[in-house]
Amino acid sequence: MKKIISIAAGLLASAALLMAASPAMAHVDVGVNIGLPGIFVAPEPVYVQPEPVYIAPRPIYVQPRPVYLQPRPVYIEQQQEPEWRGRQWQENRFREDRRDYHRGHHKGWKDEHDDDD
Repeated sequence: MKKIISIAAGLLASAALLMAASPAMAHVDVGVNIGLPGIFVAPEPVYVQPEPVYIAPRPIYVQPRPVYLQPRPVYIEQQQEPEWRGRQWQENRFREDRRDYHRGHHKGWKDEHDDDD
């Protein structure tokens, strides 16, 4: 207990001294500066090993083997072939008739209207 009382008394005395010293510190300072920079000494260089660089391997591509397929066979029945040829013959005949119609239609029109100019 004696120790605590002595510590407390010391703290109070130092606090009182600091409070009394602050008005006594109010004075004007005059300083002279030469303007030289401070001295700086650089530390020795230290070697730092760089981190290892990871290079990913190229991707491996395995080309699949080609697949050859045989087409399905096509069968033409004998009953359908004459019918198909008949339809083709009719379509060709219709086209020829249309060509003749267009050729004759414009020919007569030009002859009638040549004198209108």
